[in-house]
Amino acid sequence: MLKFSDDPDIAEQEMNAIIFYLVTFGYIDGDFDDSEKAFVKNYIGNLVEGRVHAAVEESDAALRKELIGKYTTHFHEVFENIDRQVRELFTESVAEGENQSDFVQAKLKLRCFEIFQGFDRTGQEALMETIDELIMADGTAHPAEVKFRAELAALLEAALGIALEDESAGR
Repeated sequence: MLKFSDDPDIAEQEMNAIIFYLVTFGYIDGDFDDSEKAFVKNYIGNLVEGRVHAAVEESDAALRKELIGKYTTHFHEVFENIDRQVRELFTESVAEGENQSDFVQAKLKLRCFEIFQGFDRTGQEALMETIDELIMADGTAHPAEVKFRAELAALLEAALGIALEDESAGR
């Protein structure tokens, strides 16, 4: 599980970045389907629950429940907004001769790489594990998803100077 900053403003930015990262990955194959969206929403709920449980005493179950509900709703709204923004990218005008899908994917990948690099090693590894689960959320490892995952793994390898085992190769 990812660890968030103790500063609530930074933790909010981190959560928004994670949501954008996951939505971006969902669109890499051109189809962010319902099973992938459900996976992301469930993951958001799990992150919120973990954060609240770390911040609020177990004895205050009512406050925990209230905060989990409030923040899960908030971040599901963030998810919906990011999803809408990414979908709108596919309607942007591009230069003559430029492929719309390639343009959008390049833009999304760049932002995703930036987000990925903003996390420490442990966070990056947790994000990679989450991506592995997201890839299989619809039951199919699409070649575009596998390729993008490999690109992220290469980025992590370069940053760490070690070789990571590519678990997706057998899928």
